[in-house]
Amino acid sequence: KEKKKANAKQDREFYDNDLKTRAKGAHDACHLYIKLRDIGKPCICCNKPIGEQGNAGHFHESGNNSRIRYDEDNIHYQRIYCNMYKGGDSDDYRGNLIKKIGIAKVERLDGLKGGTMKRTCEDYKEIENYFKLKIKQLTE
Repeated sequence: KEKKKANAKQDREFYDNDLKTRAKGAHDACHLYIKLRDIGKPCICCNKPIGEQGNAGHFHESGNNSRIRYDEDNIHYQRIYCNMYKGGDSDDYRGNLIKKIGIAKVERLDGLKGGTMKRTCEDYKEIENYFKLKIKQLTE
């Protein structure tokens, strides 16, 4: 029994300090929050209803813009078709985003575009906890 407890503690410590695990936790919490925040609203790109089957799509793609990867203004719920098959549909996304959050916030995102940011396990834990709190606030 003691060995089992020690192994469980060791596993917890590993996953608490595993960068890949922490990054996935932050990603999942962020995208769930975006879905819950935007559910029932039309697709940011095409204004069609989304329903349950959508994606948390980034205005400025997440891969090349790590500084704004988890920025709530940069991520909005969109139809899978728009996100996957129309490349995010950035022209309509931009116009609809301006209507939704305003030109000043869109220009702020434009200014933060590019560059890299190295995150630690602690950074990812903070991001995950932040979005879990936001989810809790939405669902209470």
